[in-house]
Amino acid sequence: MDCRDCPRYDDGASRCRDGKLNPVTWGEAVDVGNIYGIRAICTFNDHRERLVRARGVRVPIARPLPR
Repeated sequence: MDCRDCPRYDDGASRCRDGKLNPVTWGEAVDVGNIYGIRAICTFNDHRERLVRARGVRVPIARPLPR
């Protein structure tokens, strides 16, 4: 989605009212996610959900040893 089409875009300031980033390519989305975190990417960005799924690896929970 183009930022100018978004209702959260401020035309006067030429920026997102929420301060979100909208990377254009997958590589940019990965870089933004690594540097600023996934929360910094706009929820309407085409690459955000793929990035969330890519990082959604479950970590096994440590279980107590049997006695």
